Amino acid sequence: MQVGFIGIGVMGRPMTLNLLKAGHDVTIYARHPEKAEVQEVLKAGAKQAPSLRAVAMASEIVITMVPNSPQVEEVVAAPGGILEGARKGLIIIDMSTIAPSVTRALSEKAAAKGVHFLDAPVSGGSQGAINGTLSIMVGGEKESFERALPILEAMGKKENITYVGPSGSGEVVKLINNMLVGSITAATAEAFVLGVKAGADVATMAKIIGTSTGASWQLANQFPLRAFNGSFKPGFMTDLLHKDLGLALDLAAENQTDAEMTALARQFYEQAQAAGHGKDDYTSLLKVLEEKAGVEVRIK
Repeated sequence: MQVGFIGIGVMGRPMTLNLLKAGHDVTIYARHPEKAEVQEVLKAGAKQAPSLRAVAMASEIVITMVPNSPQVEEVVAAPGGILEGARKGLIIIDMSTIAPSVTRALSEKAAAKGVHFLDAPVSGGSQGAINGTLSIMVGGEKESFERALPILEAMGKKENITYVGPSGSGEVVKLINNMLVGSITAATAEAFVLGVKAGADVATMAKIIGTSTGASWQLANQFPLRAFNGSFKPGFMTDLLHKDLGLALDLAAENQTDAEMTALARQFYEQAQAAGHGKDDYTSLLKVLEEKAGVEVRIK
């Protein structure tokens, strides 16, 4: 298929490469074409368009993968954006994590032009993007989802690509997921710092807890891959998790539900941002707690 891609970054680069490997023709637009990620996908066979409008004109499906709601609104609906160049029947797949209310508003704007809009946020981090095993949760028209499925399957694990429901549904599920990511990660970092301070070994704790009731995906994957080895290269940046927790709190307020745990977790990531770890992986929260306790939580 003719696919457009906007947002060649930590996630967008490997996602685009996987689309190319699957045999799709990919056209990209990048404000900073000199960046290494952009150059890599161009060398792999992607075409470069001069504008967002031009990407839409060249594509059957356009994917957006950008950091926040205002950027998605700008890319899709601002003058010179995707909708300006869209032909009737185009499918826009927004794979960013943004406010469900923004998704619904953009879906209505797209529909007025005969364009279909899917919200399809992902989980799995940069490694899932590289491996093509992302979990993808999709909201929007079922018919558009089915038409876009071959594209989604180039980036995600087939059994973990799920049609959730009407527009905005995918974003709701993603925010719920990231509420748990934030709280579980903060609790894990806090617990392991205490364990080390009290004299326990990191590897021993991880092994025992990994087969006990305190087990989690974070402990089995994210911490051993990064934090416990002293590496905080982002799979998912602290700034982005902090943003998502804010969106989750907004969603809770809209629906008049309590989210006190999420609010507390978000304060932890604010500490990490204040310590200069906004662009690091979100497990860099561990460094903040280590420094406070005067210990180092590492697998030796």
